[in-house]
Amino acid sequence: MSRLLFIEANDSTHQSKGISSQMNETFLSSYRTHHSEDEIVVLNLFEERLPFFDLKLATSAAKLFRGESLDAEESVPVEKLQDYLTGFLDSDKIVFSFPMWNLTVPAPLHNYMDYLAQAGQTFRYTSEGSVGLVTGKHVLLLHSRGGDYSTPDKVSSDHAVRYMIDILRFFGIDDVESVILEGHQQYTDRADELIKNALSACEKAGQRF
Repeated sequence: MSRLLFIEANDSTHQSKGISSQMNETFLSSYRTHHSEDEIVVLNLFEERLPFFDLKLATSAAKLFRGESLDAEESVPVEKLQDYLTGFLDSDKIVFSFPMWNLTVPAPLHNYMDYLAQAGQTFRYTSEGSVGLVTGKHVLLLHSRGGDYSTPDKVSSDHAVRYMIDILRFFGIDDVESVILEGHQQYTDRADELIKNALSACEKAGQRF
């Protein structure tokens, strides 16, 4: 039995379910059908409302991982950080579902990745640079963006998928695949086709992941 951590960074709190939610539901339905023995943990970052990762929390986390004692004020937020980090490290398969917001990932997802980026836990420093410490993870990115960022003049503006691949590689994770819905708002005449293809890809990903 494997443990799947499904990390959702789509803010559907104040609106009806959009295409990102459809992609999530399609993947999860397929995954549950084809991997019925697996444990599935869904983490909605907009509902979690993680405290902002600032210098104070970073300093407290560093103390924890050095084995130093923490005062009462430091302990509570650091324990929460440790819980999220442990949940990530204990998972065999990890899915990140997120849209492009202003050329990059939504702030709650970036904040969560900062929680995970802990020296001595997900990476370590060496004389030749940083080395990732996370192995044996299979990661899937479910991503939607209304514009087309696959063209030569736009590809360098993608700081969403590119960021996720880079930070995961920083942790030592190279086994990353993606399903990307792209251009459904730019190419309105092809929107239905693009969405249909993306949902089909999500269903197939749920089978094999």
